[in-house]
Amino acid sequence: MLSASISLQRQQATEKLLCWLMPWFLLIDCINGALLQLSGSSYGLSAAYKLTLLLLMAYSTWLRQPKYLLALLLALLLMLAGPALHWPQLPLRWMLADMQLALKVLSPLLALLYLVGLAQNSAPLAKRLLLHTVWLSAVVLLLNTLAGAAGLGFSAYQPLEGVAQTFLGIKGFFYSTNELSAVLLVISCACLVLSWPQHKVNYVLISCCALLLAVLMLTKTGVFGVALQVIFIPLLMQDAAFWQRQRRVLLIAAALLLAVLMLLLLHGQYLLQLLGIYDKLNFVYQQRGLSGILLSSRDYYASRIWQTAADNYPDWQRLAGLGQGAIALQLKKYFAELDWFDLLIFHGLAGLLSAALVFAAFIRHSWQQRNYGAGRSVLLLNLLLVLVSSLAGHVLTSGMLWLPWAMCNALLWQQAVGKERANERYT
Repeated sequence: MLSASISLQRQQATEKLLCWLMPWFLLIDCINGALLQLSGSSYGLSAAYKLTLLLLMAYSTWLRQPKYLLALLLALLLMLAGPALHWPQLPLRWMLADMQLALKVLSPLLALLYLVGLAQNSAPLAKRLLLHTVWLSAVVLLLNTLAGAAGLGFSAYQPLEGVAQTFLGIKGFFYSTNELSAVLLVISCACLVLSWPQHKVNYVLISCCALLLAVLMLTKTGVFGVALQVIFIPLLMQDAAFWQRQRRVLLIAAALLLAVLMLLLLHGQYLLQLLGIYDKLNFVYQQRGLSGILLSSRDYYASRIWQTAADNYPDWQRLAGLGQGAIALQLKKYFAELDWFDLLIFHGLAGLLSAALVFAAFIRHSWQQRNYGAGRSVLLLNLLLVLVSSLAGHVLTSGMLWLPWAMCNALLWQQAVGKERANERYT
């Protein structure tokens, strides 16, 4: 009895500490980038913060569901088995890099397990956590963009030699533009779901801000992902009766949307010149063709990495995983930035299966909530992230995305009951 009471007290203390720490995740990453730019070192701020979160989540999961934590630890060991064969011949930093990447892949699952448990045991606390995290993160994104527009922080891209580019994009103090655009997708989804349908004016304002941020980042992930969410989330939030009542209106809206898309295609060159990226895209098209534009030459780098691995390592080592250092010895650019490919190269079949498991768990969880508008919206988000991970990377290999992604999947649907009732009043 005493042991159970002590365990419960520890669980509650861990939850309170985590719920205080988690809302600051994006601000910590922003400060981390600012320190990196201003002093040349981040002093491990973001890494220490995220490691603390992971350890606290692991401890809480151990108290509630130890078998799941053991399964995650087994997956981690399997992912590191292949790279560990190369560690004795490499500097220590490559061992740390492999461990860090493996943790990034499994972190979303751990966070999802913890947050689902939190929602089941402390629903009011989970609701406050979601609201505080989403709106604080949205403010950080806006302020970071304003700082970038004022000339602070990093540009989104480096200029290509011999290519005129009037605008290189804005990412402020964040280190990776692609990771930031994926985070924007998640935060935008949460803000849009929370604002519809009671606050339709807010929905329009949030949509405009999200699209503007995506355009300023100059990433295909951000622009197309946010645009799809802005268009489809109001539809996904409706009940079945709405679709029957508004069928004609929806057909007219679909026709208008198709017309707008045709106009965008017809005037695509002008719009790209307006954004200052036409010359860059034209240069890439001449060098690599259409796949170079769609994949940003990731297919080219993937083929080089694959050939290098095949030339230098036997099949069984490639199936077990080579680790980052083994490829970095041969190539300067050792990441193809395609999640499935990078995980196969670095962590072998265990890495590829772990990636599949993460996406399967998230899609399954959102599918189970498909009766709610928020659940359907999160399902759309998850499918978008699968596409982004496959074509542009920086989803499972991101150190920024795992927490907000898990939070949206675990907690956003809790808002669904109130939203569905409000939707009946507003439609």
